[in-house]
Amino acid sequence: MYAVVTPRLRNLFILLCAIFIAWAVLSRIWVAEDAYITFRSVENLYAGHGLVFNPGVYSEASTHPLWTLLLIVIRGMGLPLHFGAILLGLGFSGAALVLMMKPRWSTDDAPTTAAGSDASQTLASPGAGAAVRAFPFAALALVSISGFRDFATAGMEYSLVFLLLTLLFRGFESYRLTERPFAFASLLALLYLCRPELGLMVAYYSVWILIEVFRPTDAGFAGRLLGFWRSWSTLGPLLQWAAGILLFAGSYHLFRGIYYHDIFPNTYYAKSGLSSYYLQGFRYFFNALWWGPGVVLIVAAVFGLPLLHRFRTLLRPRAYVSYLRELGVVALLSFYVLRVGGDFMAFRFLLPEIVMLALLADRFFRAAPDLPRRLLGRLIPDRFPDYVAHLALLAIFFACALRPIPLYQGSISDERQFFVRDISGGLPTLLTGQNHPWGQRGRTFRDFQSCLQLDDFWITNSQAQAGCLKGIGLGYFGVAAGPGVKILDEQALPNRDVAQLPVLVRWRPGHEHYLDLSNVLRRGAAFCSTGEPAYDRAMLTKIGIVIDLRPELLATLPNISARLQRLADLKAAGSPVVTRLETRYGTTIEELQTRSAQWEADPELRRRSECWNDHGAGPASFFY
Repeated sequence: MYAVVTPRLRNLFILLCAIFIAWAVLSRIWVAEDAYITFRSVENLYAGHGLVFNPGVYSEASTHPLWTLLLIVIRGMGLPLHFGAILLGLGFSGAALVLMMKPRWSTDDAPTTAAGSDASQTLASPGAGAAVRAFPFAALALVSISGFRDFATAGMEYSLVFLLLTLLFRGFESYRLTERPFAFASLLALLYLCRPELGLMVAYYSVWILIEVFRPTDAGFAGRLLGFWRSWSTLGPLLQWAAGILLFAGSYHLFRGIYYHDIFPNTYYAKSGLSSYYLQGFRYFFNALWWGPGVVLIVAAVFGLPLLHRFRTLLRPRAYVSYLRELGVVALLSFYVLRVGGDFMAFRFLLPEIVMLALLADRFFRAAPDLPRRLLGRLIPDRFPDYVAHLALLAIFFACALRPIPLYQGSISDERQFFVRDISGGLPTLLTGQNHPWGQRGRTFRDFQSCLQLDDFWITNSQAQAGCLKGIGLGYFGVAAGPGVKILDEQALPNRDVAQLPVLVRWRPGHEHYLDLSNVLRRGAAFCSTGEPAYDRAMLTKIGIVIDLRPELLATLPNISARLQRLADLKAAGSPVVTRLETRYGTTIEELQTRSAQWEADPELRRRSECWNDHGAGPASFFY
């Protein structure tokens, strides 16, 4: 039996679903710290420095070129990147959720298939004229998951991934790969340009289209193979498939090779090449299930419904092949996440897989609109209408959405909660611009660099081994600091030389690089603790401990003559740090001392020396 109800009741239920979805998404508006990493590259592009994180260093610091392109367009339209990224997220996530809620068939027309498609691929369908409104399982299940809501508007590429996956999986329900090869290949290539690990989908479905092209026929496999070059029906789909991939993924790889002199983003080197981390991967999977009851319901629906005898007729044989094929790609991507250990931010690495599973489970609910009644048949008395079961499931998903999420568990954190707790101003600030302490520190260094008028000013966020800059990320700080402040990143996202350093200790997947003092000195960062207390006391300022012996920086340092005299005394006492710095900068303390009197007599340099007092809040605020 199918759910036949009055239009008023049906519309009321859809309204309740829409209110729940809108509340779930809009209440979690924010822009992630990682999004600001891409923002900085886009801002540098419009400032004339190129699409790079650090001016002059051509290294691709993000992994989502398609999303970056959209941000470039948004910035070109004059919209602030923070607000524009939220609008993009709302638009793409909203479109995906609307498509998920859209009924497969109208209430007045019989189901149809595309011309030339195999009707046996489609879901079993109700008869013509039935008033059908399927339970929107995928949309409601996904918005009940904290991670999905957080990244629906986080300023990152996930909202676009949600939409592309929805279009892809809905297309799989109606067409073979060989019927729409260019469209499917293009969607897969665009997904790859959103998230690099989704390139596994390109390889996976490329194998499947070969299987479809060379599927057994009356002529047999050998006959099919011999006629390959003579048959457009064989060659055409493969050429269209290749064209879709080359047009999007291929063209960007060509641009990347010319512009960045590499075919991979720098994050490939920063986060790949590590050994397997299965133990952490299992923890990551368990954490997603424990923190997301909606994930549990999705998994139960995907694997439980096909096993029930009374649901076997919901999918026709050909559709079962498609169902199992899509389960295969989810398994492949899940194994990848398992092997690399996931991420240290909860849900984020598994979101594409969760969306795909929700879309697979949704096939059953759209094939049988009375499925909620059948699932809750023993709990819903016969005298109640079918939509009582729908409301009961809606209430279950609402309860899942209220599940409290801890700030962290082990090395896995709830990302939005982790960052938002330090942002003041509430929802208006989250909507219009970030106000994180890391951004405030970035502005301090921007003002300091601008005041000193230093063109080549490097700092580092190292804190794991080399105790340099305390507790900042790369995004909020980097955008606020501006292009004049170049950052040596401990996690190697914009720095190729750091990305190629070996990882010695496994901890948080993808964030296990570290910098020692040698790395910091090699880059020429201005501030860091040397580990030698006497030197650190001599070169301590309100902005940090100076380890840069370039004359253009030292000439502005307050009390430079007295500081250099203390360094000369340390050198005479056998300080290894002073000798090491002299070698690094190709100078001696004595040579610098001969110039210090001239520096202190220069009015312009005396003016710049005030920058150290005007823009510094004390080293405890920034440095170790």
